[in-house]
Amino acid sequence: MKSKQVGIGNKSKSLKPSPTDIFIFEDNYFSVNESGFWKEFKISKKDDNFKIKNVYIDNPYFTIIPEEIFSNISDDQKNKLLTNNQSQLNFFKSLHTAHGSFLYWGIKKSLNQKIQTELPHSTPMHFCESLMFSSDEGNKLKFFLGEKIIYISSFLKNKLILINRYNIDSSDDSLYYLLSVIKESKFIGEEFSIDHQGLDDQKLISKIKEILPEIKIYSHKESDYKNS
Repeated sequence: MKSKQVGIGNKSKSLKPSPTDIFIFEDNYFSVNESGFWKEFKISKKDDNFKIKNVYIDNPYFTIIPEEIFSNISDDQKNKLLTNNQSQLNFFKSLHTAHGSFLYWGIKKSLNQKIQTELPHSTPMHFCESLMFSSDEGNKLKFFLGEKIIYISSFLKNKLILINRYNIDSSDDSLYYLLSVIKESKFIGEEFSIDHQGLDDQKLISKIKEILPEIKIYSHKESDYKNS
């Protein structure tokens, strides 16, 4: 399976989940219904498996490499950016021309083989690709909250500034990483909004509002896979 190229052209576009997408997040499988709500997904009916187009896979093995640098780095160098144990991974690349960069990532060979067997017509994509685009013209911070993981991306006038995955144990951990990204993105004193996806952590949201009372937070409750 080859990794899909997305973001062709000069303008970023938002990747919206569809019923033909599957998400493997924190070792669980999820699908998205027509209304956008996340549901646990079980591979059972063979006919349904052939309808799946994209499989978004959560793991720590990814990096963003500027397009002008990508061709000057050997595959071995790229692989070492992700792991020292290259023999256990299959590697993929996808060109995102809207950001002038390549996403380079890896997947464990055992999981890759499982996906090829169970979802033979699907395209593997990294989970971060669902957070790499913003349809707004203004500055934006996006995050997807899990039980032990948080993904955070930031955009300056539609341009991706950074995206990363962090391990967390508490709301305070999530807050720390969010504030760190806000600082690194130079959003302090600037207008920006926040898109919140994933688990509904009201303690975290309350702390953000307390620290940043002027910032609008848009919570997409349909992506709370624990309550949908």
